[in-house]
Amino acid sequence: MNVGIPRALLYFDYFPLWQTFLSLAGFEITISPPTNKDILNKGVSLCVDDACLPVKLFHGHTADLADKVDVIFIPRLISISPGEYICPKFIGLPEMIKNSVKGLPPLIIFDYNLHKDLKGEKIAFGRLGTELGVGGRAIDNAYKEAKRRQLIYRGILESGQNPLSILYPKERWDEKLGTKGTIGVIGHPYLLYDRYISMDIIRKILDNGYNVKVPANVSHSTIEKRLENMPKNLFWSYGKRILGSGMDWLADDRIHGIIFVDSFGCGIDSFVGELLHRYNIRGRRLPYTTITLDEHTGRAGFDTRLEAFLDMMEWAG
Repeated sequence: MNVGIPRALLYFDYFPLWQTFLSLAGFEITISPPTNKDILNKGVSLCVDDACLPVKLFHGHTADLADKVDVIFIPRLISISPGEYICPKFIGLPEMIKNSVKGLPPLIIFDYNLHKDLKGEKIAFGRLGTELGVGGRAIDNAYKEAKRRQLIYRGILESGQNPLSILYPKERWDEKLGTKGTIGVIGHPYLLYDRYISMDIIRKILDNGYNVKVPANVSHSTIEKRLENMPKNLFWSYGKRILGSGMDWLADDRIHGIIFVDSFGCGIDSFVGELLHRYNIRGRRLPYTTITLDEHTGRAGFDTRLEAFLDMMEWAG
């Protein structure tokens, strides 16, 4: 059986976990291609207007797989850390797909909820294996190896490696070591690592002579430490990751500027970006800008914004 996985949303964070499990469980895997104009337009046409750009892209990637696979893997991610949640749209994603995208093969809904404790992960994969008709020992073996590879992936990123060097291994990402400084690019992985919708911002910054850091390069323990003096706990996992990494960079002399890449209509981004901007103004006052993306964002306007920021970096230096 051929299982399709949409190359969108948290695929960029969890592809080692999902692909390894399904592959070792005995299934062929097909990943939708990198985002292109047709996938974007398809997603926009199928999804409700008030959804954010990443959710619209997920619709486009799912529709692209319709006639290529036997089933499609749709994650319902409720919580990825005890006591925390992620965006509510992720919870309703399977229902949105069922009602908006017609002519799909059967959907395999992967319910993933770690809100109570970490045991929820193993339970989730056990249910997934059972639904796919895989035996108990095969499920355990596939899960253990998938978990091992996911931890390796996370460790590589936390060591400072550019995630695009893993996602796009055929290209050279470290051939030009930045000599002008380092820019922290903050945003959700499904924005930063999707080279089409992000206008290839990471490559453009590298080509202009700067190094790049992303939130995945900051460890979970560091983020917790940076946020321990906040007046209340942040219960949105990805908002917490974005704010915590930004706070770490504001305290790191090796970071010389920050770009916040957000999605129009994202409630989490709206308050996290404002908080980070205020902390910057009160502290180091690094060169800082926000670039907002939606399906109407034009490449020329985007490049102009980025060039203006890089000019500001030169003046600040």
